[in-house]
This record gives sequence, structure tokens and C-alpha cells, in this order.
Amino acid sequence: MLAWPGSRIWQGCVKPEFFPFGGRVALFALGLAILAGLHQARADNAPPKAIGAIGHIVPGSGVIDIMGTPGARVTKVVVRAGQTVKAGTVLMVTQGVTPDSDPALAAVQLKAARDLASQQVAAQTAVVRLAEAHNDQAANALKAYQTLGASLTSAKELQRLSDAAKEARLTLEVERTKLQVIQTQSQSTLQTAIRQADLAQHGAQLTAPFDGTVLKINRQSGEQLTNDPAIEFADLRAMYVVCQVFEGDLLAIHPGMPATIKAGPLGAPLQGRVEEVGRTVDGRTRVGEVRIRLDKADPASRLVGMEVDVAIDR
Repeated sequence: MLAWPGSRIWQGCVKPEFFPFGGRVALFALGLAILAGLHQARADNAPPKAIGAIGHIVPGSGVIDIMGTPGARVTKVVVRAGQTVKAGTVLMVTQGVTPDSDPALAAVQLKAARDLASQQVAAQTAVVRLAEAHNDQAANALKAYQTLGASLTSAKELQRLSDAAKEARLTLEVERTKLQVIQTQSQSTLQTAIRQADLAQHGAQLTAPFDGTVLKINRQSGEQLTNDPAIEFADLRAMYVVCQVFEGDLLAIHPGMPATIKAGPLGAPLQGRVEEVGRTVDGRTRVGEVRIRLDKADPASRLVGMEVDVAIDR
């Protein structure tokens, strides 16, 4: 066995006290380096405790875009951003700028629709009355001829009267059907004219589709609507984080896994659990979508759309 020059052999080892001082320091440093290397090797081989991702805060219902008629002018904004309202609540009132939006013209069109509907129904009603009279006449003629008896009637005449009665009955049924169609069409046209007159007089109302919160109002009184949403709306009672996870980590994520969400404006981290794991991967970015439901809606409900850091615990 090799030994340090000038040292003694003790139980097959070199006794440390026989090392020169510098040699002992070197030996101690070597031991620390070996331990550190072993620890790092274990850390490199161990799986990470959490899967990291970047996400955004979103409402459970998503953000709903409430649209109006492009070109219409906003006459009144009834609510404010951040206000919570019930379904059906009027949020904004707009006024059209087309000729049909003129109240005087809409009133004229409504009167014309009423007059036309009345005339069409009256005309077809008269046709039905005439068909009813013709039907009654044909039926009575057949009945009277039949009462004469076989000795005073001919089969040919009896057949002719029978065919005439049948034809009159079918004609009456056709005309009654036409009357029903005309009544339905006239009522529909009239209702359209009534709605147009009401819109021209009072304007169109944009209402809340469900109980929720007004996130943003994009148009104010006097401005015209475009193809962009007039109001952004959402139900903030349940809040989520939607994050993009690298494809290599997707199979390791399952519903129910706890997640921690961090961002500077949040202050304390938020907690949540994985609710949905997407089954598709973007071929360009190589990521899939994971939805995490937050344990508490606040303060995330006041930071919709904010980017956050996500750590999903294995």
C-alpha cells in the first residue's frame, strides 16, 4: 500500500494526523467536492417537483362580447365598468342612423303595414264567405235531388251533383287555408313594423345575457358602434388560469393536481387545481392547453387577462 511520505500505516489507512497541515486541508476539500458532486447527480436524476408554465387569468364563462348594430349611435350608457348586474338588465341604448330609424318614417310604415294587413285579411275573408255559400248551395242541391227518390232521378245527374258538392267542399278548405296563411304573414309583417317603430322611437337596448359583471365599456354616449364589441361582459364567480404546457409534460398532468399561481400584482400566490387537460397540441409551438380552477375568485376577478407564472405540483 502506498503511504504519504513520512506517515505511518494505521489499520490499512493513513492516519490523518500524520498528514502535513496542507495535505489535510486538501483532503477535506476533496471530500466536500465528492459529496457535492454526488448530491448534484442525485438532483439531476430526480424528476422536478413541479411543472412550470405561463398562463392568463380568465373567467369561467369566458369574456362575452356584447355587440350592437354597426353604425348605430350610442344615446345612453346605463351601467359602469365593474358593475354586477342581473340577466336582462339594460346596459346601453343605441339609435340607428338609417332612414328606417327615423321615428316619423317608421310611424308611416307602421300605419301602412296595419292597413295592408287589414285589407289582405278582409279580402280573403270575403273569398272564404263566398266559398262557404257555394259549398252550402252545392250540398243543398245534392240533398234535394236525393230526396226525389230513385224513380225521379238519374244516376248521371246524381253523380254530377255529388261531384259538384265535393269540389265545393275542397275549394272551401283551400280558401280557409289561404286565410290562415295570410293572417300569419300579415301578423308577422305587422310585428316587424311595430318593432321598427319602437326602435326608431326609443332606440335599441343592449342587455346582459346572464348574471355577471361589466368588464369594459368600449363606446360612450355620442359615439357610433363598429364591428368591435360595445361592452365586454363576464361571470366572475368562478375564475380560472389557462396555461400553455410543453407537450413533453402534458401526459404527466391530470385533473385534480394542485397548482400555484404567482405574479407581482397578486402579492401572495394563488392556489388552484387542474380541471381540464387539453388533448390537442399546437404543431408550431408544441404546447397544449391546461385549465386550472382557482380556489378563490378574488383577487383574480379584478385582474382578468393578466399573465401569470404557473407551477403544477406532481
